[in-house]
Amino acid sequence: MLFLYVLAVVLGISICLQGAANGLLAGRIGLPLTLSINSGLVFAGSLIWFGISRMASDTAPERLSAPWLFYCGGICGLLILSCAAVAYPRLGASTTTALAVASQLVTALVLDRFATAGQRFPLTSLRVLGLVLVAIGVALVMGLGSKASR
Repeated sequence: MLFLYVLAVVLGISICLQGAANGLLAGRIGLPLTLSINSGLVFAGSLIWFGISRMASDTAPERLSAPWLFYCGGICGLLILSCAAVAYPRLGASTTTALAVASQLVTALVLDRFATAGQRFPLTSLRVLGLVLVAIGVALVMGLGSKASR
């Protein structure tokens, strides 16, 4: 279980660093070229993972039976790259990350509630309280209500 927590932390760090790096690169070489380079790197890495998985198992029937909606991850990846590259340089890393984390939490609660990601988790009062606290954190990071930030 500790390994999974470490993976989640690495995910969060990677998302933040990815957005910052993509924003800097897009500012230097443009968004279309940045997206092309990043997509090429992801594609190359995916081919390596695919090759390794083909050698390790024979799950071709499962791959063929996936509904079309399961493939929207690629579109989401494009959105992540594009939105981060545009938002990070303009909003800053802290505001962009705070808004991204809050929207991820709302989405995750919906996915868990309806078992969309595979396992159903109830929407408890503690989870709603956690969401409210995250919303307060976002407001604090963004400086909402502060005259100094205006």
